[in-house]
Amino acid sequence: MAAQNRTVAVLFVLLAAMTGGAVILMSLDNYAPSAAAYSLSSYLRLDPVEEVVKGGLTAAPAHWNGIEVFYSQTASGNARELPLLAGLSGGQSAFHFVVCNGAGGDNGVIQVAPQWHQQTTFGTTATIRICVIGDGQKNPATNSQIQRTNALIETLSRSFNIGPRQIQYPGNWRL
Repeated sequence: MAAQNRTVAVLFVLLAAMTGGAVILMSLDNYAPSAAAYSLSSYLRLDPVEEVVKGGLTAAPAHWNGIEVFYSQTASGNARELPLLAGLSGGQSAFHFVVCNGAGGDNGVIQVAPQWHQQTTFGTTATIRICVIGDGQKNPATNSQIQRTNALIETLSRSFNIGPRQIQYPGNWRL
C-alpha cells in the first residue's frame, strides 16, 4: 500500500511541475498567435538561400559594406508588385531582395529584384536592402519570414564579409 501511495504522489508532483512549467513558459512568451506557425516541410520546399544570392547575377558582384532590413508597410505583395503598391514611377524600387509572407508569394520565399542581378547601389552607400512584406505591427513578420531573412543575412554577410555592426534591423525585429 505504501508503494502505491508513493507512486501516486510522484505522479501528482510530476503533473504539477509540468503544469507549472508550462504556465511559466506561456507567461514569458510575448509572440502573438498571428505570427503563424512555423512549418519545417514548407521551409524545406523553398530554394536554398545560397542559390538565391548567387543565381542570376548579370554583373560582377559589387563591394557591399552593409545590410538593411525593412518592412514594406503593406499587408501583401511581392518583388513585382511592391513598386506599384508604393506608387513608385517606372516600377523601380530601392531593394535587392523581398521576403514574402504568403500573401503575394509563398510564405518565406525570397524573391530577387532586378537591382540585385545588376548589382545596383542606392545613393552613396553600398548597402544590400532586404524588404520583408508586412508592417511589423498589424501584419508582423511570420516565423518563416524571420527564419529565411536571418538565413539570407547570414549568407550575405559571409559572402561579402559584412560584420554584425553593419546590419540594421527594424526596431521590433525578432532575432
